[in-house]
Amino acid sequence: MSSERSKGFVIGFDGAAKAKIVWKVRVSDSNSPYNGQKLVVASIHGGLELAKGLNVDFVIGTVDDSLGKKALRAVDVRLEVPEENNSDVNRSKGAVNVM
Repeated sequence: MSSERSKGFVIGFDGAAKAKIVWKVRVSDSNSPYNGQKLVVASIHGGLELAKGLNVDFVIGTVDDSLGKKALRAVDVRLEVPEENNSDVNRSKGAVNVM
């Protein structure tokens, strides 16, 4: 596993978990071998409140599941930082400038 950050977006959460809400993200990064995969969120950076559709970036890590197999997880999920040339969001879509 590398510590490179992957891009993706929040697809929602599983409310069926008994103890807590389990958020999930989808990798949408053509540079990642995991592009298109859904991952359970293992940790969130700085108390971020997740919401469905939110663009995020994260490190992909592994945990051992109940059968001893490696399972992928999204670790240190944080807001995706827009690139310099994308800092002005199109106002016609009802968005505001990102600073």
